[in-house]
Amino acid sequence: MTSSKTQRLLLVEDDPPLARVYQEYLKSEPYEVIHAETGKEALKALAEGAFDALVLDVQLPDMSGLEILKKLSQENTRTAVVVITAHGSINMAVDAMREGAADFLMKPFNAERLIFTLRNALERQELKGIVQILKKDFDRETYCGFIGRSLPMQAVYRIVDAAAPSKATVFITGESGTGKEVCAEAVHGESPRGGKPFIALNCGAIPQELMESEIFGHVKGAFTGAHANRDGAATLANGGTLFLD
Repeated sequence: MTSSKTQRLLLVEDDPPLARVYQEYLKSEPYEVIHAETGKEALKALAEGAFDALVLDVQLPDMSGLEILKKLSQENTRTAVVVITAHGSINMAVDAMREGAADFLMKPFNAERLIFTLRNALERQELKGIVQILKKDFDRETYCGFIGRSLPMQAVYRIVDAAAPSKATVFITGESGTGKEVCAEAVHGESPRGGKPFIALNCGAIPQELMESEIFGHVKGAFTGAHANRDGAATLANGGTLFLD
Protein backbone atom coordinates (compact mmCIF):
# COMPACT_ATOMS: atom_id res chain seq x y z
CA MET A 1 0.00 0.00 0.00
CA THR A 2 2.91 2.36 0.65
CA SER A 3 3.95 4.63 -2.19
CA SER A 4 6.79 3.68 -4.56
CA LYS A 5 7.94 7.32 -4.73
CA THR A 6 10.95 8.42 -2.70
CA GLN A 7 10.07 8.95 0.95
CA ARG A 8 12.02 11.08 3.42
CA LEU A 9 13.44 9.18 6.36
CA LEU A 10 15.22 10.65 9.37
CA LEU A 11 17.71 8.26 10.97
CA VAL A 12 18.68 9.28 14.51
CA GLU A 13 21.68 7.23 15.64
CA ASP A 14 24.60 8.54 17.71
CA ASP A 15 27.05 5.88 16.46
CA PRO A 16 28.22 6.97 12.94
CA PRO A 17 29.55 3.52 11.85
CA LEU A 18 26.24 1.92 12.89
CA ALA A 19 24.31 4.65 11.08
CA ARG A 20 26.27 3.87 7.91
CA VAL A 21 25.34 0.19 8.27
CA TYR A 22 21.63 1.09 8.53
CA GLN A 23 21.93 3.39 5.52
CA GLU A 24 23.52 0.53 3.57
CA TYR A 25 20.61 -1.72 4.63
CA LEU A 26 18.17 0.79 3.12
CA LYS A 27 20.13 1.42 -0.08
CA SER A 28 17.74 -0.63 -2.24
CA GLU A 29 14.63 1.02 -0.75
CA PRO A 30 12.97 4.27 -1.99
CA TYR A 31 14.15 6.41 0.93
CA GLU A 32 16.01 9.70 1.06
CA VAL A 33 17.87 9.11 4.34
CA ILE A 34 18.91 12.08 6.49
CA HIS A 35 21.19 11.21 9.41
CA ALA A 36 21.20 13.00 12.78
CA GLU A 37 23.64 12.02 15.56
CA THR A 38 21.98 13.84 18.45
CA GLY A 39 18.52 14.71 19.69
CA LYS A 40 19.20 18.37 19.04
CA GLU A 41 20.11 17.66 15.40
CA ALA A 42 17.00 15.50 15.05
CA LEU A 43 14.68 18.22 16.39
CA LYS A 44 16.30 20.75 14.05
CA ALA A 45 15.76 18.46 11.04
CA LEU A 46 12.13 17.82 12.03
CA ALA A 47 11.52 21.55 12.40
CA GLU A 48 12.96 22.27 8.95
CA GLY A 49 10.92 19.74 6.98
CA ALA A 50 8.42 16.89 7.07
CA PHE A 51 9.52 13.25 7.16
CA ASP A 52 7.55 10.17 6.19
CA ALA A 53 9.45 7.98 8.63
CA LEU A 54 11.71 8.30 11.67
CA VAL A 55 14.12 5.58 12.81
CA LEU A 56 15.04 6.66 16.32
CA ASP A 57 17.56 5.30 18.79
CA VAL A 58 15.93 5.88 22.18
CA GLN A 59 19.28 6.35 23.95
CA LEU A 60 21.00 9.50 22.68
CA PRO A 61 23.93 11.43 24.22
CA ASP A 62 22.04 14.68 24.81
CA MET A 63 18.44 13.56 25.45
CA SER A 64 16.11 10.60 25.49
CA GLY A 65 14.45 9.59 22.26
CA LEU A 66 11.18 9.73 24.21
CA GLU A 67 11.50 13.53 24.37
CA ILE A 68 11.59 13.66 20.57
CA LEU A 69 8.56 11.35 20.40
CA LYS A 70 6.60 13.51 22.82
CA LYS A 71 7.31 16.58 20.72
CA LEU A 72 6.12 14.75 17.59
CA SER A 73 2.93 13.71 19.40
CA GLN A 74 2.22 17.29 20.46
CA GLU A 75 2.62 18.50 16.88
CA ASN A 76 0.32 15.72 15.62
CA THR A 77 2.61 14.86 12.70
CA ARG A 78 1.96 11.89 10.41
CA THR A 79 5.52 10.54 10.67
CA ALA A 80 5.81 6.76 11.08
CA VAL A 81 8.22 6.10 13.97
CA VAL A 82 10.34 3.00 14.57
CA VAL A 83 12.49 3.06 17.70
CA ILE A 84 15.79 1.24 18.14
CA THR A 85 16.59 -0.17 21.55
CA ALA A 86 19.38 -2.18 23.17
CA HIS A 87 18.61 -5.43 24.97
CA GLY A 88 18.51 -3.83 28.41
CA SER A 89 16.11 -0.99 27.52
CA ILE A 90 12.99 -2.91 26.47
CA ASN A 91 10.88 -0.92 28.97
CA MET A 92 11.88 2.27 27.20
CA ALA A 93 10.71 0.76 23.90
CA VAL A 94 7.33 -0.01 25.48
CA ASP A 95 7.12 3.61 26.69
CA ALA A 96 7.95 4.74 23.16
CA MET A 97 5.06 2.68 21.77
CA ARG A 98 2.76 4.41 24.26
CA GLU A 99 4.00 7.75 22.95
CA GLY A 100 3.03 6.86 19.40
CA ALA A 101 5.88 4.78 17.94
CA ALA A 102 4.60 2.23 15.42
CA ASP A 103 7.15 -0.47 16.27
CA PHE A 104 10.59 -1.10 17.75
CA LEU A 105 13.76 -2.96 16.78
CA MET A 106 16.11 -4.56 19.27
CA LYS A 107 19.83 -4.43 18.48
CA PRO A 108 21.33 -6.21 16.66
CA PHE A 109 19.05 -6.63 13.63
CA ASN A 110 19.60 -7.34 9.94
CA ALA A 111 18.62 -5.50 6.78
CA GLU A 112 15.55 -7.65 6.15
CA ARG A 113 14.18 -6.92 9.63
CA LEU A 114 14.72 -3.16 9.28
CA ILE A 115 13.10 -3.00 5.83
CA PHE A 116 10.11 -5.13 6.89
CA THR A 117 9.50 -3.13 10.07
CA LEU A 118 9.72 0.20 8.25
CA ARG A 119 7.31 -0.90 5.52
CA ASN A 120 4.80 -2.05 8.13
CA ALA A 121 5.11 1.20 10.08
CA LEU A 122 4.52 3.30 6.96
CA GLU A 123 1.52 1.20 5.90
CA ARG A 124 0.02 1.47 9.39
CA GLN A 125 0.47 5.23 9.34
CA GLU A 126 -1.17 5.43 5.91
CA LEU A 127 -4.13 3.35 7.12
CA LYS A 128 -4.49 5.56 10.19
CA GLY A 129 -4.76 8.59 7.93
CA ILE A 130 -7.45 6.91 5.81
CA VAL A 131 -9.43 5.91 8.92
CA GLN A 132 -9.27 9.47 10.27
CA ILE A 133 -10.62 10.86 6.99
CA LEU A 134 -13.45 8.30 6.88
CA LYS A 135 -14.29 8.89 10.55
CA LYS A 136 -14.41 12.63 9.97
CA ASP A 137 -16.78 12.09 7.04
CA PHE A 138 -18.99 9.70 9.01
CA ASP A 139 -19.19 12.02 12.01
CA ARG A 140 -20.57 14.90 9.94
CA GLU A 141 -24.02 15.66 11.37
CA THR A 142 -24.36 18.92 9.47
CA TYR A 143 -22.91 19.82 6.11
CA CYS A 144 -23.44 23.02 4.14
CA GLY A 145 -27.08 23.41 5.16
CA PHE A 146 -27.90 19.69 5.33
CA ILE A 147 -28.66 17.95 8.63
CA GLY A 148 -28.12 14.21 9.08
CA ARG A 149 -25.43 11.60 9.66
CA SER A 150 -27.14 8.50 8.23
CA LEU A 151 -25.30 6.47 5.60
CA PRO A 152 -27.48 7.84 2.74
CA MET A 153 -26.73 11.43 3.87
CA GLN A 154 -23.00 10.67 4.12
CA ALA A 155 -23.23 9.40 0.52
CA VAL A 156 -24.85 12.71 -0.52
CA TYR A 157 -22.06 14.67 1.19
CA ARG A 158 -19.41 12.64 -0.66
CA ILE A 159 -21.16 13.23 -4.00
CA VAL A 160 -21.21 16.98 -3.31
CA ASP A 161 -17.50 16.85 -2.39
CA ALA A 162 -16.78 15.05 -5.68
CA ALA A 163 -18.88 17.40 -7.83
CA ALA A 164 -17.75 20.69 -6.29
CA PRO A 165 -14.28 21.02 -7.93
CA SER A 166 -15.69 20.42 -11.42
CA LYS A 167 -16.54 23.18 -13.90
CA ALA A 168 -19.11 20.94 -15.59
CA THR A 169 -22.87 21.49 -15.38
CA VAL A 170 -24.37 19.54 -12.46
CA PHE A 171 -27.86 18.01 -12.73
CA ILE A 172 -29.66 17.66 -9.38
CA THR A 173 -32.85 15.63 -9.26
CA GLY A 174 -35.27 14.83 -6.43
CA GLU A 175 -38.82 15.19 -5.15
CA SER A 176 -40.14 18.61 -4.25
CA GLY A 177 -38.90 19.67 -0.81
CA THR A 178 -35.93 17.27 -0.65
CA GLY A 179 -33.39 20.10 -0.73
CA LYS A 180 -32.25 20.49 -4.32
CA GLU A 181 -31.42 24.17 -3.80
CA VAL A 182 -29.60 23.33 -0.55
CA CYS A 183 -27.59 20.77 -2.53
CA ALA A 184 -26.83 23.33 -5.25
CA GLU A 185 -25.66 25.84 -2.62
CA ALA A 186 -23.48 23.12 -1.06
CA VAL A 187 -21.82 22.36 -4.42
CA HIS A 188 -21.27 26.09 -4.91
CA GLY A 189 -19.95 26.66 -1.39
CA GLU A 190 -17.45 23.79 -1.57
CA SER A 191 -16.24 24.76 -5.05
CA PRO A 192 -13.48 27.23 -6.06
CA ARG A 193 -16.39 29.56 -6.95
CA GLY A 194 -17.59 29.63 -3.34
CA GLY A 195 -16.69 33.29 -2.85
CA LYS A 196 -18.61 34.38 -5.96
CA PRO A 197 -22.40 34.89 -6.34
CA PHE A 198 -24.92 32.05 -6.10
CA ILE A 199 -28.03 32.98 -8.08
CA ALA A 200 -31.12 30.75 -7.90
CA LEU A 201 -33.88 31.15 -10.48
CA ASN A 202 -37.30 29.56 -9.95
CA CYS A 203 -38.05 28.73 -13.59
CA GLY A 204 -41.50 27.36 -12.79
CA ALA A 205 -42.66 30.79 -11.61
CA ILE A 206 -41.47 32.68 -14.72
CA PRO A 207 -43.77 33.02 -17.77
CA GLN A 208 -42.30 31.43 -20.89
CA GLU A 209 -42.11 34.74 -22.76
CA LEU A 210 -40.01 36.31 -19.98
CA MET A 211 -37.62 33.39 -19.47
CA GLU A 212 -34.99 34.67 -21.91
CA SER A 213 -35.06 38.12 -20.33
CA GLU A 214 -34.74 36.72 -16.79
CA ILE A 215 -31.73 34.60 -17.71
CA PHE A 216 -29.90 36.88 -20.15
CA GLY A 217 -31.27 40.33 -19.25
CA HIS A 218 -32.56 43.02 -21.58
CA VAL A 219 -31.99 46.58 -22.71
CA LYS A 220 -34.39 49.46 -22.25
CA GLY A 221 -37.30 49.27 -24.72
CA ALA A 222 -36.70 45.64 -25.73
CA PHE A 223 -40.36 44.92 -24.99
CA THR A 224 -43.37 46.55 -23.37
CA GLY A 225 -42.53 47.35 -19.77
CA ALA A 226 -38.75 47.27 -20.28
CA HIS A 227 -38.15 50.75 -18.87
CA ALA A 228 -34.43 50.28 -18.15
CA ASN A 229 -31.46 48.05 -18.90
CA ARG A 230 -31.49 44.98 -16.68
CA ASP A 231 -28.82 42.35 -16.07
CA GLY A 232 -30.00 38.76 -16.29
CA ALA A 233 -29.31 35.94 -13.86
CA ALA A 234 -26.41 34.67 -16.01
CA THR A 235 -24.63 38.04 -15.73
CA LEU A 236 -25.33 38.31 -12.00
CA ALA A 237 -23.91 34.81 -11.46
CA ASN A 238 -20.78 35.48 -13.54
CA GLY A 239 -17.82 33.67 -11.95
CA GLY A 240 -20.15 31.92 -9.52
CA THR A 241 -23.08 29.53 -9.90
CA LEU A 242 -26.44 29.85 -11.65
CA PHE A 243 -29.05 27.43 -10.30
CA LEU A 244 -32.03 26.90 -12.61
CA ASP A 245 -34.77 25.33 -10.51
